Amino acid sequence: MNTLVLIHGWGTTGGIWQRQVEAFRPKGVRVLAPTLAVWKLDFLINYFKELNLAETCLAGWSLGGMLLLEALCREGLAPAGWVLFATPARFCQGPDFPLGQPPALVRGMRRALRDRAPEVLADFARRCLAPREAAWGEEMADYFRPTADIPDLAAGLDYLLRSEVRPLLSRAPAGAVVIHGEEDPIVSPAQGEFLARNLPGARLCLLPGAGHAPFVTQAGRVHEFLLEIIEGG
Repeated sequence: MNTLVLIHGWGTTGGIWQRQVEAFRPKGVRVLAPTLAVWKLDFLINYFKELNLAETCLAGWSLGGMLLLEALCREGLAPAGWVLFATPARFCQGPDFPLGQPPALVRGMRRALRDRAPEVLADFARRCLAPREAAWGEEMADYFRPTADIPDLAAGLDYLLRSEVRPLLSRAPAGAVVIHGEEDPIVSPAQGEFLARNLPGARLCLLPGAGHAPFVTQAGRVHEFLLEIIEGG
């Protein structure tokens, strides 16, 4: 593989992948970390179709991982490798799915965006970290500065409220690598276990002590996984 594509999550930009860009570009890997202007599936599908997927590893984080997963399943796309960081099958709890966040929490965030967007983003940045990751607090806060329009932030939360990828999992390409922090307070590690059980040929990598953004707080370990995928493709 010669290309690594990194899809960010809600409230951030492609800049959150700076460690991966700095680690892999010197190795001759073409690293693409686009900032998504809209949370629309068609936008991401068209972006992927411009790539030579036979030489590409696709990776998505949280909401970005859900969009990546949905795009691959719905379009039958087959990258050389793909990775899901802290990705849920369904972000919100439901009658038959207790693993997600309460919908009321997400609705509350959405209501608060109109008047208190910086506070909403700062709170989410804090909650991304596990108890032993406090040293990354300032850096995470910088990634969640309010750069997106309020409607775009609201659209991302709407996606998290309504989206459900469980029915699509059997259609996913084989070989996903599911990377999840064991202390993720946003997306339970049980979600990663669920995906690993239900995606064809998936492999689960749980990182002790890591929260919702292990590619930031445990970048070295994550790079080992990514390098293994890239060199094996």
